[in-house]
Amino acid sequence: MLPGSSNWTKCDTGVSELARWPTSKGAEMKTRVAVCAAAVIGAMGLSVQILAGPPAGSDTVAAVSVAAVTGVTDGDTQYTYVGSKKCKKCHMKQHKSWAKTKMGKALETLKPGNAKEAKEKHGLDPAKDYSTDPTCLKCHTVGFGHEGGYTVPDASDKKAVRKAKSFAGVGCESCHGPGSAYVKVFDEIMKSKRKYKVEELYAAGMRKIDASACTSCHNDESPTTAPGTTFDFDAKKDEGTHEHLPLKQRDG
Repeated sequence: MLPGSSNWTKCDTGVSELARWPTSKGAEMKTRVAVCAAAVIGAMGLSVQILAGPPAGSDTVAAVSVAAVTGVTDGDTQYTYVGSKKCKKCHMKQHKSWAKTKMGKALETLKPGNAKEAKEKHGLDPAKDYSTDPTCLKCHTVGFGHEGGYTVPDASDKKAVRKAKSFAGVGCESCHGPGSAYVKVFDEIMKSKRKYKVEELYAAGMRKIDASACTSCHNDESPTTAPGTTFDFDAKKDEGTHEHLPLKQRDG
Protein backbone atom coordinates (compact mmCIF):
# COMPACT_ATOMS: atom_id res chain seq x y z
CA MET A 1 0.00 0.00 0.00
CA LEU A 2 1.63 3.28 -1.11
CA PRO A 3 1.53 6.61 0.77
CA GLY A 4 -1.29 8.72 -0.61
CA SER A 5 -3.91 5.97 -0.51
CA SER A 6 -7.00 6.37 1.65
CA ASN A 7 -6.99 2.69 2.53
CA TRP A 8 -5.54 0.93 5.57
CA THR A 9 -2.45 -1.21 5.43
CA LYS A 10 -3.05 -3.80 8.13
CA CYS A 11 -0.65 -6.15 9.87
CA ASP A 12 -2.83 -8.96 11.13
CA THR A 13 -1.94 -8.94 14.83
CA GLY A 14 -3.53 -7.57 18.03
CA VAL A 15 -4.06 -3.89 18.77
CA SER A 16 -3.51 -2.09 22.07
CA GLU A 17 -2.82 1.61 21.81
CA LEU A 18 -3.00 4.40 19.24
CA ALA A 19 -0.15 6.83 18.65
CA ARG A 20 -0.45 9.69 16.17
CA TRP A 21 2.51 10.89 14.18
CA PRO A 22 2.07 14.26 12.41
CA THR A 23 3.32 14.31 8.85
CA SER A 24 3.44 16.93 6.13
CA LYS A 25 4.56 16.22 2.57
CA GLY A 26 5.03 12.96 0.70
CA ALA A 27 8.72 12.48 1.53
CA GLU A 28 8.11 12.72 5.25
CA MET A 29 5.15 10.38 4.96
CA LYS A 30 7.40 7.80 3.32
CA THR A 31 9.89 8.17 6.16
CA ARG A 32 7.22 7.54 8.79
CA VAL A 33 5.88 4.53 6.93
CA ALA A 34 9.41 3.14 6.55
CA VAL A 35 10.01 3.46 10.30
CA CYS A 36 6.79 1.58 11.03
CA ALA A 37 7.57 -1.10 8.48
CA ALA A 38 11.00 -1.68 9.98
CA ALA A 39 9.45 -2.20 13.39
CA VAL A 40 6.93 -4.68 12.00
CA ILE A 41 9.48 -6.68 10.04
CA GLY A 42 11.69 -6.98 13.12
CA ALA A 43 8.92 -7.95 15.49
CA MET A 44 6.93 -10.99 16.51
CA GLY A 45 3.41 -10.37 17.70
CA LEU A 46 3.73 -6.63 17.08
CA SER A 47 0.60 -4.81 16.04
CA VAL A 48 0.83 -1.97 13.57
CA GLN A 49 -1.76 -0.39 11.31
CA ILE A 50 -0.75 2.43 9.02
CA LEU A 51 -3.30 4.87 7.66
CA ALA A 52 -1.93 6.66 4.63
CA GLY A 53 -3.86 9.90 4.43
CA PRO A 54 -4.87 12.21 1.56
CA PRO A 55 -2.86 12.48 -1.64
CA ALA A 56 0.72 13.70 -1.49
CA GLY A 57 1.00 17.48 -1.38
CA SER A 58 -1.56 17.96 1.37
CA ASP A 59 -1.18 17.75 5.13
CA THR A 60 -1.76 14.22 6.38
CA VAL A 61 -1.78 12.24 9.60
CA ALA A 62 -0.42 8.73 9.86
CA ALA A 63 -2.24 6.73 12.52
CA VAL A 64 -0.22 3.88 13.94
CA SER A 65 -1.74 1.17 16.07
CA VAL A 66 0.90 -0.31 18.37
CA ALA A 67 1.13 -3.21 20.76
CA ALA A 68 3.52 -2.52 23.65
CA VAL A 69 6.55 -4.78 23.61
CA THR A 70 8.02 -5.49 27.01
CA GLY A 71 11.32 -6.98 25.94
CA VAL A 72 13.04 -9.69 23.92
CA THR A 73 11.08 -12.87 23.36
CA ASP A 74 12.54 -16.36 23.79
CA GLY A 75 15.32 -16.87 21.28
CA ASP A 76 16.00 -13.14 20.96
CA THR A 77 14.63 -13.19 17.42
CA GLN A 78 13.02 -9.78 17.22
CA TYR A 79 15.70 -7.13 17.60
CA THR A 80 19.47 -6.92 17.68
CA TYR A 81 21.83 -5.02 19.97
CA VAL A 82 23.51 -1.88 18.67
CA GLY A 83 25.62 -0.65 21.61
CA SER A 84 25.43 2.27 24.03
CA LYS A 85 27.25 4.59 21.65
CA LYS A 86 24.14 4.67 19.44
CA CYS A 87 22.11 6.00 22.38
CA LYS A 88 24.70 8.60 23.35
CA LYS A 89 24.02 10.93 20.42
CA CYS A 90 20.48 11.63 21.65
CA HIS A 91 21.08 11.17 25.38
CA MET A 92 24.51 12.70 25.94
CA LYS A 93 23.98 13.80 29.55
CA GLN A 94 22.43 10.51 30.58
CA HIS A 95 25.28 8.60 28.96
CA LYS A 96 27.90 10.77 30.64
CA SER A 97 26.39 10.22 34.10
CA TRP A 98 25.97 6.47 33.46
CA ALA A 99 29.64 6.08 32.49
CA LYS A 100 30.63 7.10 36.03
CA THR A 101 28.46 4.49 37.74
CA LYS A 102 29.23 0.94 38.86
CA MET A 103 27.00 -0.29 36.06
CA GLY A 104 28.98 1.68 33.53
CA LYS A 105 32.20 0.13 34.85
CA ALA A 106 30.82 -3.37 35.41
CA LEU A 107 33.13 -5.07 32.89
CA GLU A 108 36.19 -3.51 34.52
CA THR A 109 35.33 -5.18 37.84
CA LEU A 110 35.92 -8.59 36.22
CA LYS A 111 39.57 -7.90 35.51
CA PRO A 112 42.34 -9.14 37.83
CA GLY A 113 42.99 -6.89 40.83
CA ASN A 114 39.78 -4.88 40.42
CA ALA A 115 36.97 -4.94 43.01
CA LYS A 116 39.31 -6.94 45.25
CA GLU A 117 37.37 -6.44 48.47
CA ALA A 118 34.01 -7.35 46.92
CA LYS A 119 35.44 -10.48 45.29
CA GLU A 120 37.00 -11.68 48.51
CA LYS A 121 33.75 -11.04 50.39
CA HIS A 122 31.83 -13.30 48.01
CA GLY A 123 34.43 -16.05 47.67
CA LEU A 124 35.88 -15.05 44.32
CA ASP A 125 39.56 -14.96 43.45
CA PRO A 126 40.67 -11.31 43.07
CA ALA A 127 43.68 -12.38 41.02
CA LYS A 128 41.62 -14.28 38.46
CA ASP A 129 40.57 -12.77 35.14
CA TYR A 130 36.78 -13.15 34.87
CA SER A 131 36.50 -10.84 31.84
CA THR A 132 36.17 -13.77 29.41
CA ASP A 133 33.94 -15.93 31.63
CA PRO A 134 30.52 -16.36 29.91
CA THR A 135 28.70 -16.72 33.23
CA CYS A 136 29.96 -13.25 34.20
CA LEU A 137 29.80 -11.54 30.82
CA LYS A 138 26.06 -12.07 30.41
CA CYS A 139 25.47 -9.59 33.25
CA HIS A 140 28.54 -7.35 32.93
CA THR A 141 28.14 -6.50 29.24
CA VAL A 142 25.38 -5.63 26.79
CA GLY A 143 23.78 -8.50 24.86
CA PHE A 144 26.48 -11.13 25.37
CA GLY A 145 25.43 -14.32 23.61
CA HIS A 146 22.77 -12.55 21.52
CA GLU A 147 22.85 -11.19 18.00
CA GLY A 148 24.74 -7.91 17.78
CA GLY A 149 25.79 -8.08 21.43
CA TYR A 150 29.16 -8.09 23.17
CA THR A 151 31.83 -10.49 22.02
CA VAL A 152 35.26 -10.86 23.60
CA PRO A 153 37.58 -9.01 21.21
CA ASP A 154 40.96 -10.16 20.02
CA ALA A 155 43.35 -7.78 21.79
CA SER A 156 45.36 -7.42 18.57
CA ASP A 157 42.30 -6.34 16.58
CA LYS A 158 41.95 -2.61 17.28
CA LYS A 159 38.65 -2.32 15.43
CA ALA A 160 37.11 -5.14 17.47
CA VAL A 161 38.41 -3.63 20.71
CA ARG A 162 36.84 -0.24 19.84
CA LYS A 163 33.52 -1.88 18.95
CA ALA A 164 33.47 -3.90 22.18
CA LYS A 165 33.69 -0.72 24.25
CA SER A 166 30.17 0.26 23.16
CA PHE A 167 28.89 -3.00 24.67
CA ALA A 168 30.91 -2.92 27.88
CA GLY A 169 29.21 -2.64 31.24
CA VAL A 170 25.52 -2.77 32.12
CA GLY A 171 24.56 -0.44 29.29
CA CYS A 172 21.45 1.20 27.89
CA GLU A 173 20.13 -1.93 26.18
CA SER A 174 20.71 -4.08 29.25
CA CYS A 175 17.66 -2.37 30.74
CA HIS A 176 15.84 -0.86 27.74
CA GLY A 177 16.17 -3.84 25.40
CA PRO A 178 18.02 -4.31 22.09
CA GLY A 179 17.72 -1.10 20.09
CA SER A 180 18.00 -1.97 16.40
CA ALA A 181 14.51 -0.64 15.71
CA TYR A 182 13.90 2.04 18.31
CA VAL A 183 17.18 3.88 17.65
CA LYS A 184 15.87 4.48 14.11
CA VAL A 185 12.73 6.02 15.57
CA PHE A 186 14.90 8.22 17.79
CA ASP A 187 16.98 9.25 14.76
CA GLU A 188 13.84 10.36 12.94
CA ILE A 189 12.57 12.22 16.01
CA MET A 190 15.87 14.04 16.41
CA LYS A 191 15.98 15.06 12.73
CA SER A 192 12.36 16.18 12.54
CA LYS A 193 12.37 17.72 16.05
CA ARG A 194 8.78 16.56 16.47
CA LYS A 195 7.06 15.54 19.67
CA TYR A 196 6.68 11.83 20.33
CA LYS A 197 4.94 9.42 22.66
CA VAL A 198 6.81 6.66 24.46
CA GLU A 199 4.38 4.11 22.98
CA GLU A 200 6.11 4.61 19.63
CA LEU A 201 9.33 3.33 21.17
CA TYR A 202 7.64 0.41 22.91
CA ALA A 203 6.22 -0.56 19.52
CA ALA A 204 9.77 -0.62 18.14
CA GLY A 205 11.04 -2.91 20.88
CA MET A 206 11.99 -0.63 23.74
CA ARG A 207 11.43 -2.44 27.00
CA LYS A 208 9.10 -1.15 29.68
CA ILE A 209 11.26 -1.02 32.79
CA ASP A 210 10.03 -3.34 35.51
CA ALA A 211 11.57 -5.67 38.09
CA SER A 212 12.47 -8.29 35.47
CA ALA A 213 14.97 -5.85 33.94
CA CYS A 214 16.95 -6.15 37.18
CA THR A 215 16.22 -9.67 38.40
CA SER A 216 17.57 -11.23 35.21
CA CYS A 217 20.96 -10.61 36.85
CA HIS A 218 20.20 -9.80 40.48
CA ASN A 219 19.15 -13.34 41.38
CA ASP A 220 20.41 -16.52 43.05
CA GLU A 221 22.76 -17.26 40.15
CA SER A 222 24.82 -14.18 41.00
CA PRO A 223 27.70 -14.85 43.42
CA THR A 224 27.08 -11.44 45.01
CA THR A 225 23.41 -12.12 45.80
CA ALA A 226 22.58 -14.07 48.93
CA PRO A 227 20.35 -17.10 48.21
CA GLY A 228 16.67 -16.36 48.74
CA THR A 229 17.13 -12.59 48.55
CA THR A 230 14.14 -10.68 47.19
CA PHE A 231 15.16 -7.81 44.93
CA ASP A 232 13.53 -4.56 46.08
CA PHE A 233 12.82 -2.99 42.71
CA ASP A 234 11.12 0.17 44.02
CA ALA A 235 14.03 0.95 46.31
CA LYS A 236 16.79 0.18 43.82
CA LYS A 237 15.41 0.99 40.35
CA ASP A 238 17.16 4.38 40.20
CA GLU A 239 20.25 3.36 42.15
CA GLY A 240 23.48 3.56 40.19
CA THR A 241 21.83 3.82 36.77
CA HIS A 242 22.06 7.28 35.19
CA GLU A 243 20.84 10.78 35.81
CA HIS A 244 17.15 11.09 34.94
CA LEU A 245 16.45 14.28 33.03
CA PRO A 246 13.32 15.70 31.36
CA LEU A 247 13.06 14.65 27.72
CA LYS A 248 12.20 17.83 25.83
CA GLN A 249 10.43 16.26 22.87
CA ARG A 250 8.45 13.63 24.74
CA ASP A 251 4.71 14.22 24.76
CA GLY A 252 3.30 13.00 28.07
